[in-house]
Amino acid sequence: MSSLGFYLSGRFVPYYGFMIALGLLLNIPLAYIQIRRFRLSIDNFMIICGISGLFGILGAKMLYLLVSVGDLDFSRIKDISYIGAIMRGGFVFFGGIIGLFFALLFCKRRLGITVQPYLQACLGCVPIAHGFGRIGCLLAGCCYGIPYGGRFSVVYTNSGLAPCGIGLFPVQLVEALLEWIIGGCLLAFSPKLKGNLSLFLYLLVYSLVRFCLEFFRYDERRGELGGLSTSQLLGLLIATFSVCQLFKEFQDFYKAKHR
Repeated sequence: MSSLGFYLSGRFVPYYGFMIALGLLLNIPLAYIQIRRFRLSIDNFMIICGISGLFGILGAKMLYLLVSVGDLDFSRIKDISYIGAIMRGGFVFFGGIIGLFFALLFCKRRLGITVQPYLQACLGCVPIAHGFGRIGCLLAGCCYGIPYGGRFSVVYTNSGLAPCGIGLFPVQLVEALLEWIIGGCLLAFSPKLKGNLSLFLYLLVYSLVRFCLEFFRYDERRGELGGLSTSQLLGLLIATFSVCQLFKEFQDFYKAKHR
């Protein structure tokens, strides 16, 4: 595998951005089917998507900058090209999750939109799009895996991010496949996931998946504390929070059923 992207009509197209765009494009019919299936407002859905996208991007970028602060060259902070390069590259997904929480709170409290039905209907689209992003990582060479010479190993020949000429574990591909399974299950079982069950189940399962897969990653810019990466620490916090919220959801369901 070679470069960070490809050329289309003389213009450079980065793999990561292309695959994210492809994932979002394929999610449009899925989301539309779910919105129609649950008889929800398209207008409210578009508002939630727009605000969630904005908050998610800001959160993912801010966490990336926080994790990468030791690699930043503050002497070039006034260099517009350097700032542009920083802003174009690098996002941390858990930062996007944190941004999503703030976006949902904003939609609920400021705009008066009841967000739970929209999460129940369409949350499965998020891991599906994220899975395509991980394929973009695989193609570009970021978030690469540990040295591995077995079956399905990945060898980069001209990557500016991953080590070249050695076999690497395809951790990005494994995560993409698991993301698609999670997304498919959320969409398939969405009618049964009342309230916030879909959100907290997704956060719990993904956090545990990510915690395990981090042991198979080999890229440097992940941050570390106490032998665990930043994503693993955040995953543990989010998983713990999700378990508490799921327990509360089941308690409320039990009380409502036995009134």
